[in-house]
Amino acid sequence: MIPATETIAAALSGTALDTTLLGVAGIAVAVAAFIVLRRMPRTAVGVWIAVLCFVPVWIGLSLGFNGNYYLPAVSGMAVLATVVLLPVHGFRFGAMDGLVALLIVFAFASLITANAGIALGFAFSLFTYFIAGYVFGRVAGLRVDPSWIYGAVAIAFTVVSVLVIVEFLAHWNPFVTIRSGNSMYAVWGTIQERGGVARAEGAFGHSIALGSSLAIAIPLTLAARFPLLVRAGMVLLMLSATVLTFSRIGMIGALLGLVLSIVFMRDAISRRARIVLTSAIAIVSALLFPLVATVFDDAGAEATGSANYRGDLLSLLGSMNAVGVAGSAQKNSTGQVYFGNFRSIDSQLILTGLSSGLIALAVVVVALGAGIVLVVTRRATPATIAVVAQIPALATVALITQYSVFLWVAVGLAATTQHVRPATAEANLLVSSDRYRRARPPVATTAPLPERSAR
Repeated sequence: MIPATETIAAALSGTALDTTLLGVAGIAVAVAAFIVLRRMPRTAVGVWIAVLCFVPVWIGLSLGFNGNYYLPAVSGMAVLATVVLLPVHGFRFGAMDGLVALLIVFAFASLITANAGIALGFAFSLFTYFIAGYVFGRVAGLRVDPSWIYGAVAIAFTVVSVLVIVEFLAHWNPFVTIRSGNSMYAVWGTIQERGGVARAEGAFGHSIALGSSLAIAIPLTLAARFPLLVRAGMVLLMLSATVLTFSRIGMIGALLGLVLSIVFMRDAISRRARIVLTSAIAIVSALLFPLVATVFDDAGAEATGSANYRGDLLSLLGSMNAVGVAGSAQKNSTGQVYFGNFRSIDSQLILTGLSSGLIALAVVVVALGAGIVLVVTRRATPATIAVVAQIPALATVALITQYSVFLWVAVGLAATTQHVRPATAEANLLVSSDRYRRARPPVATTAPLPERSAR
């Protein structure tokens, strides 16, 4: 009886009880949200966007016997919203779905190769961040008109941009005051500096994550149905906020997304709009270049060292296996995973090869190559352009915090919009939301398709 009593007492101790109560509360909130959002698909998507932008990554649930696995709120909401949006009409299995399925296969295959314990951690992250985001994006584009999603993203990230500017001017980030006792807060709940200047992070936990997320939002904003001057103003705010992250890759992604949109997004951007947006780029560059130049000059060795570190990661290519975790992988006594002497793998492409194998890396490269073909042949949707503009980021930073989920939501949305015209998506919404009216399921029309920590 004594051991049993001690076990019960331990379960009711402060930390364990707090974790249990948090889990119960989370389940209760999820059930209530499911009931409320079941008949409101647009609201479900809007709530996920709000969680993405305004709920820090350290807000979530610890899972597993020892709490060594973690589900952030943005991933949990993606799963919940996906369930809320089901069933969908007009779904067609496409090439991108097949490539994602291959990534899942390689993740499971890694579990039966060497370093299965390390592979399990990467497989969990694949499902809770990448797959959860992809499936949500895929489903959301079928239940809700993509143009509405673009508009919702535009509004949310305009608010994010305003908060970023306030954060920079006031030297205060309200999100880091939302404390949590988990390890995620210890990693992401501090403000970085570059050249002695605090870098804007918003609720994203890292300046790179914020900058790259803003970069994804820019092509989607340009495709929204708002008047030209409204869209231009939104993009101007997003560009300004990206600069205040002092993230080189964030700024590159934002400019690349804007340029690709201006050149290739003919249906959404008129000639007049292209002139206005080009002028906006010139204005932002002229106003903010002195600040950026000063900060990077002061950062000097820091920025150079960061770039050199990423170059050194190429030495790990030789340790990659065809399938499974690289031979250079090892876990120390504290549970930290290293590849050779590297703790931080600041390249998602390299990390994919190290964690899942060369074939999985090839699958990702093929998918990105298909996206490039769609863009240059002017068949890309706004979501596809947003993803292609992130290729430099995928080569030089790891997918971290909410950015990782947002990117994969964009991938899922791209996979849907390349197959289904916006009008068809709106028809799917009407059929799915009105369960009491008999309606013939719409037939999808197809578009041509070939087929941190970061430093």
